[in-house]
Amino acid sequence: MNLFGWEIQRKTATTISIDQVIRNFEAIFQTTSAESITPENCMRSPTVHAIVMGIAKAVSSLSIDVLQQTYSNDRTTNEKLPNHPVANLLDQPNKYQTNVDYWQDAVSAYIRYGRYYAYKGRGTTGPIRQLNPLIPASVSPRQDDNYNVTYQVTSANGMQRTYTRDQLHVARSAARDFVCGESWILDCRESIALEIAAEKFGASFFGGGAMPGVIFKLMEGFQAFKKEEEKVAFLQQFQQKFSGKGRFTAAMLPKGVEIDKEIPVDNDKAQFLETRKYQRTVIAGAAGVPPYMVGDLERQTFNNAEQQNINKLVEVILPVVRVFETAMERDLLTTEDRNKGIIIRFNLDAALRGDFLQRQTGLNIQRQAGVINANDWRQLEHMNPISAKDGGEEYWRQGPSGQNANPGNPSKPPQQSQNPPAHQPANGGSKSYAFTHTNGH
Repeated sequence: MNLFGWEIQRKTATTISIDQVIRNFEAIFQTTSAESITPENCMRSPTVHAIVMGIAKAVSSLSIDVLQQTYSNDRTTNEKLPNHPVANLLDQPNKYQTNVDYWQDAVSAYIRYGRYYAYKGRGTTGPIRQLNPLIPASVSPRQDDNYNVTYQVTSANGMQRTYTRDQLHVARSAARDFVCGESWILDCRESIALEIAAEKFGASFFGGGAMPGVIFKLMEGFQAFKKEEEKVAFLQQFQQKFSGKGRFTAAMLPKGVEIDKEIPVDNDKAQFLETRKYQRTVIAGAAGVPPYMVGDLERQTFNNAEQQNINKLVEVILPVVRVFETAMERDLLTTEDRNKGIIIRFNLDAALRGDFLQRQTGLNIQRQAGVINANDWRQLEHMNPISAKDGGEEYWRQGPSGQNANPGNPSKPPQQSQNPPAHQPANGGSKSYAFTHTNGH
C-alpha cells in the first residue's frame, strides 16, 4: 500500500517500520511552535548549525591513513600504505569533490540524518574508483527474512533503483530497527523549533523598533471609519510608519482618533534570554556535545579551555570518526586486505596537540626517556629529518649516570671532561671553562 508517497506493507522486516512512518509523517507537519523541522532545514537553528559545522569541519581537517598492522614480539607496528588503492580513493573520492569537501558533506549528512550513503563506482575491473554521495532521504533500506539488506534509491527524476549491500558504502548511527540509522533532529524537533521561534520573535520585535502594541479609540462625538478598507489602510500605514527605521519619526492621526494606551512587551516575564540560553543547552545535550561547543562559555576559563578541547575530541569527534573508520574497513577493503591486517585510521595526533610549549615539554619527556629519537620528534613537528651520523636516529637510554647518547658505544654513558679550566685568573675575576662536546647533554 502506498500512503502519501510511503510504501507500507504488513511485513515490517522487509520494509520501513511503522514507527518510522509515523515519525516521518509527524515531521511533515508543523510543530507546536508552528515551525516545521526536518534534517533538511534544521540548520536554521543556530545551535544545530554550530553542532553540525563544528563536527564536520573538525573531521574534514584530519588526515586519513591506510595502514598495515604487523605483530612481532607481542608488539604492533603500523606501516603507512600511501599507494594502496583505497588511499588513492580517499585522497580523491570523486570527480566533483575534494577530500575536504567530501568529509564535510558526509559528516554533515551523518549528523543530521543519522546515516550516510555513497555509491561505490567501479570500472569494468579493478578497485573502487569513486564514492558518490546519495541523499539519505532518498534511500530506503529493506531487510528480508534472511536478514539480507537492500537499498531502494529514488533519484531526482523519480526513478527508483535497488542496490545491494555490496554496492554502497554505509555509515549509520544507532537504529531502532537495527537497519536504518535514526535522526536525533526528528526526535528533538520541538526543542529545535522553539529556538527558531524565539529567534524569529526577537528578530520581529527588534526589527520593528521594539514597538509595543497600541490601542486606538475614537474621541467622543466621532463615528468609526466609513469603510473597512479605510480602517485597514490606516492601521497598515501606522505600522509601516512606526516600524524599522521609522520608529522615531512623527505621524499625524486622523481627526477623531487618539491613542488610548500602549501594551508593552515585558521580555523579563517572557524569559526571552533565558529561553534562548536554555534551548541552546537542551539541543547541545540531545546531540551529545558539550555546551561550550555551541557558544555557551559561561563556565569556560583560561585554565580549562585546552582540557575542554581534548574532551571535545574524545567525546564528540572520536565516536563519529570510529563510525566511519569501521564502515570504510568493511565497505572499501577487500577480504584479502583485512586478512593482511590493513586498517583505515583518521590521524588524531594534530588535534590532540596542545600549545607549543606544552607540546615541546611532552616530546622532551619522551626524548629523555628514550621513547622517540630526534627524527621522530622532527616528524611530529613536520620538519625534515637529519642524517643518522648527526644523531637523527639515536635513542637516549637512561642510566645510573644520566643520559647516554654516544652513537659509538650506546652502553657507555657520556662523561664530562676532566680537563682543568683553560683560564683561571689569579685576581678572582671572571672564569672561562672548556668542556669536551658530546652528543648528549
